[in-house]
Amino acid sequence: MKRLLKLLTNKIILTLFFFLLEVGLLAFFLLVVSQVSIWIYIALKILGIIVTVAVMSRDSNPAYKLALIIPILVFSSIGGIIYLSMGRPRTPRRKLKRMQAINTAVDSLLGETQDALQQHMNVDPDEIDDPQLRRLSRFIQNDAGFPVYNQTDVDYFPSGETYYAALKAALQKAERFIFLEYFIIEPGLFWNELSDILLEKVKTGVDVRVIYDDVGSLFTLGRKEKKRLRDGGIQLMAFNRMTPSFDIRLNNRSHRKIAVIDGSVAFTGGVNLADEYINAVERCGHWKDTGIRLTGTAAWSFTVMFLSFWSLEHDLDDDVSPYVSAGTDSENIGFVQPFADKAGQNLQLTENVLLQIINSAKDYVYINTPYLILDNELTSMLCLAAKSGVDVRITVPHIPDKRMVFMMTRSFYARLIEAGVKIYEYTPGFVHAKSMVSDNKVAYVGTCNLDYRSLYLHFECGAVLYECPCIRDIRDDYLATVALSEEITYKKARGANIFVRLARSVLRIFAPLL
Repeated sequence: MKRLLKLLTNKIILTLFFFLLEVGLLAFFLLVVSQVSIWIYIALKILGIIVTVAVMSRDSNPAYKLALIIPILVFSSIGGIIYLSMGRPRTPRRKLKRMQAINTAVDSLLGETQDALQQHMNVDPDEIDDPQLRRLSRFIQNDAGFPVYNQTDVDYFPSGETYYAALKAALQKAERFIFLEYFIIEPGLFWNELSDILLEKVKTGVDVRVIYDDVGSLFTLGRKEKKRLRDGGIQLMAFNRMTPSFDIRLNNRSHRKIAVIDGSVAFTGGVNLADEYINAVERCGHWKDTGIRLTGTAAWSFTVMFLSFWSLEHDLDDDVSPYVSAGTDSENIGFVQPFADKAGQNLQLTENVLLQIINSAKDYVYINTPYLILDNELTSMLCLAAKSGVDVRITVPHIPDKRMVFMMTRSFYARLIEAGVKIYEYTPGFVHAKSMVSDNKVAYVGTCNLDYRSLYLHFECGAVLYECPCIRDIRDDYLATVALSEEITYKKARGANIFVRLARSVLRIFAPLL
């Protein structure tokens, strides 16, 4: 009886129950109520029209609006109710107000250049030699408030295994605080070793805080593990907690991966805290991932990113001096500019950054992404660059983790290849890396997939590197990945049978919702 009660009160079971109940109620409206009364039927039709107009007037991507409108029109009798109950992508007004207040405080922290934060004074983007890169840096600073830094060493990790080893070593050296924010945390070799270090650090007085996404870790981070961590003194917070209700919010997740140690070292990239990311277990063949470590002043921006989300459920610390780095003697050449989507703001920041990198390319643009589900802006820019003589290459997985998404990814091949873009599938397995490198001058390493969910709905982070020595390491690693990959020809891209092509065409319509 006790086990049955525990099962029935499980968040996943309750959420599924409310979802199925909601679907049942909608079906009831469709099959019964709208047939009983002509006035109810007319009212539902009018509601569908109002919702359609509201979606069309929204300031968002046209493809996303189209993907929402089609189900509303197809299920005309109950389309408006479906949208109001399950289709609204935005954050509740009360939470949005809280986010905006936090953003004001974050802007103040990022712009602070006095007293305890003097050492974090950012450099002027005009110090970057290349005029195109100066423009990109100034855009990030003006549009999102994130400054550009020097005095930061950047190390690139070409695999989850090397990222893991470096992160573990950095955690073992922590003396004051450890901030971790990850989309997925799953017990196993990777997380068990890290959590043991965290629990030992707590005993020595280190402030350890962990943010996990409540949907990303829904099936991986269980009650027992959360209790073990909290009992050991680790502060845990679920981002955008999913509560069993009729209003299930699966959008606006924190897809960020951030680790900050003592304010002087920060990590980001594609790696989550689970075993497939370090190939300790095999899920989709060999798992190809990447990441970077920043040592120096640029780590401050990642500290602020973490504190901003932590403050959604906790008071923002009045005194941030304990989280400020003591500084480093870095002599690194080049500049580093971390950035992230801010809570409550619909910036599409990462997409705009990537568009500017592609637009400024003269010789080459090399891209790693696990999913290739592009909007019109990215597709047009990639095709324009290739037609202009830029060597544009994109590497995606050969062994998919989601077959429907993989089918949709392949639906974009033909147009890109026809324009001169080279598409490669990583034959050993799955590419989870999210990176872009261009002309040996600029690179992006972060958490954003090239799909609508990452570009428009989720919170992402990353860093742009300008003229740093490790940019060549990123380029060389990309070319090594291509050497293990199969180039897709136009004939192969168009060679699917008519049923597969039809399925791809239908999926393309709903790409923004997947």
